[in-house]
Order: sequence, then structure tokens, then C-alpha cells
Amino acid sequence: MNSKVMLMAALAICGCAKMEERVAPQSEEMVEFSFRIPSQQMTKASGTVAEDEVKDLQVFIFGQDGQLHAYGHAEADQLTLTCSTGEKRVAALVNAPLANYISDENSLMGHVSLFSENSLEKFVMAGIEPKTIDKTGEVIIPVSRLVSKVVLTSVKNDFQFEQHREMNFAIKSIFLTNAPKDRGYLSATNPTAWYNKGVSDMNQIIANAGTMMYDGFQPVSISYGKTHESGKFLYCYPNPIAAGAAPTYLVVEAILEGKLCYYPVKLPPMESNKCYNVSLTVCRPGSSTPDVPVDTEEAVFKVDVQQWTNVPVSDTI
Repeated sequence: MNSKVMLMAALAICGCAKMEERVAPQSEEMVEFSFRIPSQQMTKASGTVAEDEVKDLQVFIFGQDGQLHAYGHAEADQLTLTCSTGEKRVAALVNAPLANYISDENSLMGHVSLFSENSLEKFVMAGIEPKTIDKTGEVIIPVSRLVSKVVLTSVKNDFQFEQHREMNFAIKSIFLTNAPKDRGYLSATNPTAWYNKGVSDMNQIIANAGTMMYDGFQPVSISYGKTHESGKFLYCYPNPIAAGAAPTYLVVEAILEGKLCYYPVKLPPMESNKCYNVSLTVCRPGSSTPDVPVDTEEAVFKVDVQQWTNVPVSDTI
């Protein structure tokens, strides 16, 4: 769900920590606005509680000519700006590195975010909309998380052959491969670099993925005919799968009678601020390395996509 940045006319300056304000010279009437993100409007979803937290706010107000008319920054969820009235384009960056050098809208639209700017404690968000700035009323700017979320909702043991049904089967980790390293703050750009593209060594995969794209846990045994409700989740920048590009995979690492095997689940073209819920049905032993996809005889999966919002993905392998 979209978070909301609320802009309201104010007579007094809010007490914001380390607030920076920059106003371009204007001949029009000037008004003072308070920009804040009301916590009661933030929509919760299963995942880390920091998904909705606003620790840093930047607001950009552009004129019809595309030039910056006002800029403000505060290490808080609210700030106050002085700006001329009239038709504007208002943009907000949340939990992003300082961009006080931006001077026009085109520069901001071409601004690129790195996935490393995010953490389990801080998620980058952004939004831009045309607005009329006047003395009265309020202006609401929707902002969205730049990341996509991938949730392993369930794993079912449905081995086809009797010999596998009697073996001990357990899952021990999940991780993402071929995940983008960058995307535009306010435009859906194609990635220029990737995490774990064509990598099969698990130590390297774990080092590259970090806590956002890897989750290891004590092995969870799943008996034949049983389904484990997982709820484990990861985050990445969206992979739109442009022409010639490979998809992002959610890989389930498992142990079958003491031997490691992998079930890579192909994710569909992805979008920011959407949740991809993956359910997996295991039918045969998986691949021997995480970068080798399995066919439909080995697993069946289903992917359900929603706005953080949830997107179901299911597969039988």
C-alpha cells in the first residue's frame, strides 16, 4: 500500500530536527507549508516493522518551468517550507541519501537509487505529483517503497516416488539470485548491475545478498503430504525483465536425506512496492546448484502478486 506524505498550510514552523530549507527567489506571493507523514495513514504488511518508518524526509517543489522553487530536508517525519503559490510539481524522497544539489525536475527524475541505501531498519520511498499550492487546504503526495518484497508463504512435500517420500526432507534457507542493484527513484529504469548473477558458490551468495536477500534458519522438516506455512520474507529492487534480461529467482535451499538441493522459483516481471507471495510444492529432488532451474516435474510453484500489496507465486517442482 502507498504511504502518504501530507502537506498542510501552517502558521508556525514545526520543530524538526536538523531541518534544511532552500527557496528559489520568487516574485509571486509566498506561503509557508508544513510537510509531514502521518503515521496513522501508513499501511502495515507482514514483514519487518521498519517497512513504514520515516526517519528522513526531503521535499522538492518544482515550477511549471521544471526549475526548483523550494527544497527542504529534515531528519524527521515532518518539515516546513516557504514557497510561492500556483501550479507545482511536488516530490518527496523518504529515507534516501541527501540530494540537496538537485536544481530541476529532470535531474531528480533521472536520479538513481542503489539497493544498498535500504536496510531492514530503513526503506527508501519516493513519490511525485502535480499540485496546486495556495493558502488553504491540504496537499497529499503518495510515496511508495522502491523495493519489492518476496514472501515464501508455504512449502508442501508431495514427492512422486515412494523412495523419496520416506526420506527426511527439510528446508534451511531462502535467498534471491539475479537481483538488481539499482533503479530510478521516480522512474522505472532498467537495472545496470546485479547481485548474484550466475553465482553458484553459497558463501559468495550469502556475502553478496546480506540480510535483505538471504535468510538462513534452523532446518524445518516437512513430512510427505504435509505443508509448512513459512512466512519468511526477503527484499530486492524490482527486475522488470527487459528484453534479453534474466529473471530474478527465489531459491529455496533444502536437505534431502542429508544432501543439499535447491529449488529456484522464477519470479515474474517485478514492480516496486509489490509483494510476491510464493507457494512451493516439491515433487522430486531439486537441482545440485542454486543457479540451475528445475523443471515442472521437480516442483510446482505459484506466484501471487499484490500491492504491498501481495503477489501470489506458486510452483510445483
